[in-house]
Amino acid sequence: MWKRFVVRCCLRKNAWSMLRALLGPALTLALSQVLAPVAHAADGAQAWHFAVNGPETPGDQRYRYHWSVLKAALEATRPTFGNYSVTMAEHMTEARQIAEMKETRGQINTMVLDSTTELERDLIAVKIPVDKGLVGYRVFLIRAEDQPRYSAVRTLDDLRQFSMGQGKDWSDVAIYKTAGFKVERGVSYEGLFEMLMNKRFDAFGRGATEVMDEFQARQKRYPGMAIEKDLLLYYPMPVYFWFPRTETGRLHANRVETGMNAIVRNGTLDRLFKQNFAPLIKALNLQNRRLFRLTNPDLPPDQPFSNAQLWFDPLP
Repeated sequence: MWKRFVVRCCLRKNAWSMLRALLGPALTLALSQVLAPVAHAADGAQAWHFAVNGPETPGDQRYRYHWSVLKAALEATRPTFGNYSVTMAEHMTEARQIAEMKETRGQINTMVLDSTTELERDLIAVKIPVDKGLVGYRVFLIRAEDQPRYSAVRTLDDLRQFSMGQGKDWSDVAIYKTAGFKVERGVSYEGLFEMLMNKRFDAFGRGATEVMDEFQARQKRYPGMAIEKDLLLYYPMPVYFWFPRTETGRLHANRVETGMNAIVRNGTLDRLFKQNFAPLIKALNLQNRRLFRLTNPDLPPDQPFSNAQLWFDPLP
């Protein structure tokens, strides 16, 4: 009888508020994790709907891998949690994505982004790094004519002589500025490539996950652009899936966390990572570059760095 009552509550519109009032928040959260499949299965894929940010331009491939990981995690949980759907909203800046995630009926309910103090305070993170930390290894897009200047760099002070370009609301801005770099901020992602070639700044630091696709997609338009050959910058930048701090957000986070743990255990995450990134890791010659490390001033301390299985290290 008790089980039938709880399931009935789960299927009602005000399910979790009823249970919270009756049982208290701690027991309600525990029940929500156990009963999530029951609560959502009644509506099938419509209930398990994940709305994500769309690409900025047709050539924007930055999140193709991330959404493939999300779908793998959801597939891993299909037998327990049921069907699902993933749709893309219109493109939004990072600042707008965060704002939409805080709205009761925002245009997106799932986000992939690097961790910051603000995000961990306001949203729910599934703390398994989607790209195994690879985006924290930064390779520069530069003007090809400047390569000899970069080849001469031997210290971080040498590197600080170059101005950096970044998006205006990207968390990287604070990292570079804290480390003493001059940073020029661009309004649009696509405009940053043009700013580089127009000498508005010297280098455009890109994640190792991003730089090759970006370079190849724009090589014809900007024939004087090049991937810098000798240097590698690193700052810790764990990228997680994020969900609103709502009852539905908690349910979605629970399903994705369950799925992420499953694809870590069964090797699917490693397989996707290698399929997407092994060729470019080799092509970028990451292990033979001169490595410089920066701190991330806005990264909260509670990160799963101690679990080596979750992280990629390019150095031998």
